[in-house]
Amino acid sequence: MIVKPGWHLAALLLLAGIIVGGCETSSSVTSVATAPDSPKCQVAVGTPPLIAAEGGSSTFSITAEPECAWTASTTATWISGISPTSGQGNGNVAFRVAANDGAAARDGEIAVNNSRVRVSQRAPCRYVLTPAMVNIAASGGGGQIAVATASDCAWSAAADGDWITVAAPSSGTGNGTVSFTVALNTGSERTGSVVIGGQRATIVQSGSTSTPTQCSYNISPSTVSIPAAAGAMSVEVQAQSGCGWGAISNAPWITITSAANGTGNGGIALAIAANPGAERTGTVTIASRTLTVTQAAAGSLTCAGTIAPPSVSAPATASTGSVTVTAVATCSWTATSNAVWITVTAGATGVGNGSVGYSVAANTGAARTGTVSIAGQTFTVSQAAGAAPCSYSIAPIGQTAPASASSGTVNVTSGAGCAWTAASNAAWLGVTAGATGTGNGTVGYSVAANTGAARSGTLTIAGQTFTVTQDAGAAPCTFSIAPPSQNAPDTASSGSVAVTTTAGCAWTATSNAAWLTITSGASGTGNGSVAFSIAANTGSARSGTLTVAGQTFTVNQAAPAPSCTYSIAPPSQTIVSTGGVASVNVTTSAGCAWTASSNATWIVITNGASGTGNGTVMFAVATNIGGSRTGTLTIAGQTATVQQQQSGGGSGLALAPLSRP
Repeated sequence: MIVKPGWHLAALLLLAGIIVGGCETSSSVTSVATAPDSPKCQVAVGTPPLIAAEGGSSTFSITAEPECAWTASTTATWISGISPTSGQGNGNVAFRVAANDGAAARDGEIAVNNSRVRVSQRAPCRYVLTPAMVNIAASGGGGQIAVATASDCAWSAAADGDWITVAAPSSGTGNGTVSFTVALNTGSERTGSVVIGGQRATIVQSGSTSTPTQCSYNISPSTVSIPAAAGAMSVEVQAQSGCGWGAISNAPWITITSAANGTGNGGIALAIAANPGAERTGTVTIASRTLTVTQAAAGSLTCAGTIAPPSVSAPATASTGSVTVTAVATCSWTATSNAVWITVTAGATGVGNGSVGYSVAANTGAARTGTVSIAGQTFTVSQAAGAAPCSYSIAPIGQTAPASASSGTVNVTSGAGCAWTAASNAAWLGVTAGATGTGNGTVGYSVAANTGAARSGTLTIAGQTFTVTQDAGAAPCTFSIAPPSQNAPDTASSGSVAVTTTAGCAWTATSNAAWLTITSGASGTGNGSVAFSIAANTGSARSGTLTVAGQTFTVNQAAPAPSCTYSIAPPSQTIVSTGGVASVNVTTSAGCAWTASSNATWIVITNGASGTGNGTVMFAVATNIGGSRTGTLTIAGQTATVQQQQSGGGSGLALAPLSRP
């Protein structure tokens, strides 16, 4: 710029300010024009919690700008009930997960625009007991049952017989062993069970064939203190000959290495694991007595372990691997998966050096990372992403059909290589073409003629729902009668039935029993009435029917009441003090019903508590250990008297002894 002579300094300053202001404006516009655009309508999705094996409902959140629309769908057949399936801006989506009947955990996805919501479900817990049946001698003893299950499956153990005792602890998680003892059996063979994780192991104990022995037990020693190092010891058992006993360790670091049960005098051997920590106390139950073991602290023993490798990269397909554990020889450790798609298959526990086997489930979604805690260290698994899932859409999504038979087509849109099927969910809808397909395709369907009310049915096409709404056909005739049945006395009588239907609908009435006669209304149109007569009944109770407007009307007629008289013999009896079984005869007419009941707790009716016509009542009399007593039975309305002699009395009616279990 050339400044002419004579310009005022203020003008120059003003001009400079304008130039500077203009430059600032130009710079601001350039910055906006060259800055990268922010992503439009991106959605962020929450992660729902891990679903239990038995299934259930859950939700996840969607975060989006108010003007951004989104849709939610899934191709996983075990995920359903997505609601809502579309929306705009922020929202919450609910869904349902079916029960997992498989053997492994599973993962699925819900697609929200270009984002994926991972849905993970636990595998169901299954328990296997070994052995499934244990035989125990009549003298009693003990035993063990192994339970096999997944590492995160909890279980508890209980006995269903008071003669079986489950040792503490009686619960656990993952694989374990349950110990039990069985008491001496002085009776016949008996069967009970130990229930673990809902599964039942049967315990069968032999019956006793000899006079019961009064058993007492003692053990030596009953308390012991041992050093921290691993070691062994024995315990002596004193018991009478024929008295059975068992032994159960109540501490995981104390192991019974000899037979865990015996009869009479004997003993057991124990192995004590090295103590890696503070002083500890454990117990062993032997012949109903308690041995207490106190083990000294390990001092400065260090149990930090190392693992190799510390991490691994896994393909999207299912795979397996192992991790080596290095630890002090007496140090115990565990391995636990922290991801449902990683399973510890071997080496869930160990002592000293060892190895952990694991499996990785196939990945059908985005890349993921999970960990396994092994010997206090973290083992990391990074898995590659799976193939992108298939998505499907249909057009149209529904159709209104006339009452007459018709047909139509539905277009399927999907990615190349994505397979789909089409099936009808209504008997009056049929798939005529395109029952299966891959990629884009067309499904043909047929609609049967409708002779009733308007109806709706669906086709499931590529996982989507196609709805057909069909107009109503001509209304058919329907009929109803009232009442549907009648109870009649044994004497001659009559009755009527009302018919309700649409005007113009014809009907008829016919009798299906010779003793029922239609007296009017044998046919009609629209609403009407049918009258009938009932002949007198001279025999037993009977039922007959009329068919009225296609409906069944039932008549139940009573039998004439019989004239019944009753007598009993003998009217009284004297029973010896030791009791037994006796009887009373009932005499009456055929068809005359009667009952028998005892009026004394020491008299029990064993057969013939009720009858019709002639019969016999059997009863049992308990042993009398006191003075003479008198009781009664009420039989067919008559009183039968039973007198029982006092304990030790004679000359009474000697009866068969009472049978005993």
